[in-house]
Amino acid sequence: MIKKIKDKKEILIILLSIIVLATTIFQRYGIENQNKVVDIVLDYDEMNEMAMQSDHELSWWFSNFSKFGVQYVGLLEETIESMIYDNKDVHAIMGWEVLQNNMEVKNYLGDLEETIKDKITKYDVLVATESEDSFKFIQNGLESRYSKDLFQILSDDGKYLILLKGDIYDTVYHPKTFSDVNDKGVGLKQNPYTSKLIKIGLGFDPEKINLIKDSGLEVFARPSNYSPWTMDQYIIALFQDFETYKIIPPAFIFTGNVILGYPNYSDLTTKYMQEQNIMVGLVESSVQRGHLEQEGIDELTRALDYNAVRIFSIWPYIQEKFKAYDYEGAEEIENTLYRAVTERNVRLVYFKPFKENKISYVTNFDEYEKMFERFEGRISEHGITIGRSEPFAPNRVRLAKQTVIGWGVVAAAILLLSHLFSGHKKLKDILLVLGLLLVPAAYFVKPQLMEKIMALGASIVFPSLAIAWLCKECKKYFYDPQKSDSLFSTIGIAIKTLLTASGISLIGAFFIAGILSNTEFLLEMDIFRGVKFSQMLPIALYVAIYLAYFGYKGKEKKEPNLTLEDMKKLLFEDIKVIYVLLGAVVLVAGYIYIARTGHETNIQPSTLEIMARNILEEKLIARPRNKEFLIAFPALMAAIYFATKRSTLFIFGAGLGAIIGQTSIANTFSHLRTPIYLSFMRTVYSLGIGIILGIVYIVILEMILKGMQSLFREAKKGRN
Repeated sequence: MIKKIKDKKEILIILLSIIVLATTIFQRYGIENQNKVVDIVLDYDEMNEMAMQSDHELSWWFSNFSKFGVQYVGLLEETIESMIYDNKDVHAIMGWEVLQNNMEVKNYLGDLEETIKDKITKYDVLVATESEDSFKFIQNGLESRYSKDLFQILSDDGKYLILLKGDIYDTVYHPKTFSDVNDKGVGLKQNPYTSKLIKIGLGFDPEKINLIKDSGLEVFARPSNYSPWTMDQYIIALFQDFETYKIIPPAFIFTGNVILGYPNYSDLTTKYMQEQNIMVGLVESSVQRGHLEQEGIDELTRALDYNAVRIFSIWPYIQEKFKAYDYEGAEEIENTLYRAVTERNVRLVYFKPFKENKISYVTNFDEYEKMFERFEGRISEHGITIGRSEPFAPNRVRLAKQTVIGWGVVAAAILLLSHLFSGHKKLKDILLVLGLLLVPAAYFVKPQLMEKIMALGASIVFPSLAIAWLCKECKKYFYDPQKSDSLFSTIGIAIKTLLTASGISLIGAFFIAGILSNTEFLLEMDIFRGVKFSQMLPIALYVAIYLAYFGYKGKEKKEPNLTLEDMKKLLFEDIKVIYVLLGAVVLVAGYIYIARTGHETNIQPSTLEIMARNILEEKLIARPRNKEFLIAFPALMAAIYFATKRSTLFIFGAGLGAIIGQTSIANTFSHLRTPIYLSFMRTVYSLGIGIILGIVYIVILEMILKGMQSLFREAKKGRN
C-alpha cells in the first residue's frame, strides 16, 4: 500500500492466503452451482379453503397446479380439531362443561352422565360422535399410537364417547379481557378454553390421500407432533402409515417447537430418516433470518450429515400482498418467492394461495398461472428449475486452510497499522509473528469461534484498508493538484481509486465468504455475527486514518502517523453551533443507516424505494444496493475531486459516505445463504451504476463551483 519494501512480508502473506482462499471459494461455488432445483409443495388445508370459495373442486385445482411443475401436496395427520373443522360430526367437550350439567352436553351423555362425572376432571376432553366411521378412525388412531393412560373408550354403541385424559399442561386459555361500565378492568377466573389434546395425530385420511394421488400429485406427509405424547408407539405407527399408504415424504417438516420424538425417541426418527434418505426441513423464520427454533433440529441435521433443505413458507402477510405496490396481480408475491429461491438458498416452497384480505382467497386461476410462468422464467435465468430438490453437498473448510486464510487477516491488520502509525517496525514485526502463532493455536482450541472472529476481522480490516487507500490518494492530489490538471483526468483518477478501494474491500468480502463456507452457514443454521459492529468500527477507524494522513489543522505529514497532538486538538476544539447542527444530522443519518442494517429492524423502506428495488430486481440478475450506487461509491469519487480543490472539510465528509460503501461490500458477502456469484454480481452492478452517477455528481460539482466563482468575480467587480 505505501512503500512496498516496508510492507513486503505482510503483502506476501496476504497473497498466500488469497491463493488458498481461492480454492475454498471455488469449492463453495461448485456446491452452490449443483443445487439448482426447487420443490413446490401445496398446503392441503389452505388449498381446500380456497377451492370452497371458488367454482371448482379441490381435485381440479390440484390437477391444474401440477402443470406448473408442482409434485407434492402437504398433508397433516388428522386430529380431533381437523375432523371438527371438516364437519365430520365430531365434538370435543371440555371436562368442566360436563361437570356444569350443561343441557346441550347432557344430550351427548345420555345414560352415562353420572358414570362419566365420576371419571372426568376439568382438564379432560370428552370426544363425542354419532358416526361409526369417525369413531373407528379415532379409536384406531389412539390405540395404535398412544398408551392406555391417555384415553378411555366410554361408549362404542350408537352414541360414541371417548375420554382424553388431560392435565394443566394440556390446557389452553383464551386471552380475554373484561371491563365494567366505567371501562375499568375486572379480573375474573376463567375455565379452560380448549386442550392441546385435540391436536394429537390420529393418522392420515385415506380419502384425502386418494384425492391427491388421483389429481396426479404425491402426498407430502407431515406428522402431527404433540411432544408429551410422542412416544415410540406413536412414531412406529406413523412410519407404518408411510409404508402402508406409500407416502414417504422427501423431507420432514416438523410441527410445533420440537422435532419428532424429542427428546427420548429422536433416535428412532434419525434412524428412519437415514434409511429412507429423508431430508430435514429447515423452515425459514418469518423475518427471513435463520430457521424456526425447534428443539433437536440442529442436532438431527448434523446427525444426518446435513441432509437438509431450506424451506420458505408463504406466511399470511405474504399471501395478502396481492395487488400490493400498485401491481395488477401477484407480482409482489412472485418477487418474494424469487428472492427466497435465488438469494437465500431456499429449495422448497411451501405454497399457500393468494388472499385479497385476511379471509377471501384469490380464486381466479389465471392469476396463479401468470405468477408461476413469470416465476419459472425468472429463476431459469439463474439456472434454477422446478422439480425434485436435493440437499447441499456437505462442506467443511479444513483447519489447515482456515489457518492460512486467518494469517491473511492478521497480515492485513498489521498493514492497516502502517496507515495509522509510521515507524514502530519492530513492534509490528513482533505483532505479526504473535498473530501467525496464535491463529493455529486458537483454531485448534476453539475452531467454530475462531471462524467467526476471523470473518469479523476481515469485515473490519479490509474496508478500513480500502478507505486508507482513499486517504493516501486524496493526500497525493491535495498536495500536488497538478497531477490532475483537468476535469477529465480527475474523473479518471476517481474511477481508478474507486475500483482499487472496492477491490480491496472485495478481497475482504471473499475472506468472509471463504472462512464461513461450511454447510451450516449455507443452510443458515449459523450466521455471520457482528454486522452492526462491522459497520460502525470502520467509521471510527476512518476518522483515525484521516487524522493520520491530514492531521487536525496541522502541517503536511510525510508519513501517515496518528499523534496524540492530533487527538487533543480534535477533542479540545471550540465547537461552533453549525458544527453541532451538522453533527446532529450525521447522528440521525448514522442511526438510520445502522438501524436498517439486518432483518429485525423497525425502520422499513418506503413504498417508493421498494418499487424502485423491484424494477432493478426484474431487469438485472442481482439487485445492486441503493446506498452503494446512489451515495457511497459516488462519494468516494467526489473525495478525489475535493482533494484536487484542496478542501479538507469536503474530503472528510465525502470519506464518511465512502466508508459506508466499502463496509457494504463486505456486508453483502456476509449474507452467507446468498450464492457467491449473486453477491459478486450485486457488487459489480453497484460499481457500474455508481461510477456513472459519480461522473454526473462530479460534473455537477464542477458546474456549481465555476458558477460560484463567476458570481464572486462579478461581485468583486461591482465593489470595485
